[in-house]
Amino acid sequence: MPWSITEIHPLLIHFPIALFSTGLVFDILAHILEKNDLETAGFYSMFMGLVSSTFAILSGFIVFFEMGSISDIFNSDPGYHGLIQLFATIMLLILFWIRIKLDVDIRFGGMKKYIYLLIHSFSVGLLFSGAHLGAKVAERI
Repeated sequence: MPWSITEIHPLLIHFPIALFSTGLVFDILAHILEKNDLETAGFYSMFMGLVSSTFAILSGFIVFFEMGSISDIFNSDPGYHGLIQLFATIMLLILFWIRIKLDVDIRFGGMKKYIYLLIHSFSVGLLFSGAHLGAKVAERI
């Protein structure tokens, strides 16, 4: 086989990182400029970030279990990297669900919108932090 999952995983991870961060920028700009089109772009960027993160997480699990075992999850940098990424993605999934269920409340809720954007920013920051740890584990930085 010309490529292994260890070589494919680093290629897949860039999609959710780029899509989630771009979605956040669109959401912030939509709030500042009061443009619904930017909010729609943020919604679809977040959706595609969730879709692409499925492949990144699955490939990450495969790479992790090729390198170690389940007992390494809580006592190794690769394990911490995976847990951080999984937690950030679950937070973003919950935010996406909230976004669908409470769209009008968030859009016109003033403080609710700021809380949503704050949690969204924290989640993307956490995703970046986990990605940095993953790059260190893979000795890419």
